[in-house]
Amino acid sequence: MFFGKKQNSRQGSDPSGRGGRVGPSIIGSDVVIQGNLVTGGELQVDGTIQGDVRAAAMVIGPQGAIHGEVVAEEIIVRGRVIGPIRGVRVQVFSSAHVDGDIVHDSLAVETGAFCQGNIRRSEEPLSQPGRAILPPDAQAPEHEGDAAAAAGDEEDGRRPARRPIMLRSRTAE
Repeated sequence: MFFGKKQNSRQGSDPSGRGGRVGPSIIGSDVVIQGNLVTGGELQVDGTIQGDVRAAAMVIGPQGAIHGEVVAEEIIVRGRVIGPIRGVRVQVFSSAHVDGDIVHDSLAVETGAFCQGNIRRSEEPLSQPGRAILPPDAQAPEHEGDAAAAAGDEEDGRRPARRPIMLRSRTAE
């Protein structure tokens, strides 16, 4: 599943020549993402994501951290997840730190892993209600001040505006 089969990028009827994906999307160790992330492919997280993440398959590396909900068919956790996890097959390795509920169909936890939260088996964990990841077409605020003003909208029962994804290098600060 992960990084196993490489497809020829010329296959398929895509005229752009991009055909099938060659490998996973990788969030490097020097990257911090503030916002939700959605992909239909594989994702490897070695950096930090402060938001909800949805992918077909996901690896959270030993230096990787996600502060939000993680949803994928197959999830391998070697790093830190602060938030709920929903996956068909979930593997938690000894170097992992999970602080949140895990809803799964198949779960493997290695000795030494830190897991805090409820663990529940479900035949269809991906269809379980969880925190909603905002759709990609949701409007982002124009300015940083708009995000603070939008936070007050929650009290009115309206959905707050989405903050734009901000990438920054950890070493640049």
